[in-house]
Amino acid sequence: MKLQINEETRIKDVQKKFAEVYPFLKIEFYKKPHAEKKLSSVSDRISPEEVISDWGNLTKPGSININKRRTVAEFENEFYKKTGVAVQVSRRAGNIWIETSITDDRTLEMQNKQGTMASIPKVDVATEEDFER
Repeated sequence: MKLQINEETRIKDVQKKFAEVYPFLKIEFYKKPHAEKKLSSVSDRISPEEVISDWGNLTKPGSININKRRTVAEFENEFYKKTGVAVQVSRRAGNIWIETSITDDRTLEMQNKQGTMASIPKVDVATEEDFER
């Protein structure tokens, strides 16, 4: 799977396409990349309404590989290299989003599965004591 990007692509459009493939992950865009194993600075976040080419060095249409076997680090690095705009993946955990910067060595598929497991409501299992009441 690949994300297609051109000079008119808005951040929100890339976010939507990414979320269709990985519903328990989301991506945010930043003026500069985060340091290894560090969080991205909120003050560097770029609005989803913005056009990617206005912030980076995208000069021609291209594609970004979001294959499930790619690590988050590989995806983030390729995106920055091809567009000049930094991207940060976050994983859903219930009702909150956690940046994956500490676990960027995991694949997109692993991160999405972990988000799925962390977001599925827990079901109480009945015990024998429950039936004796």
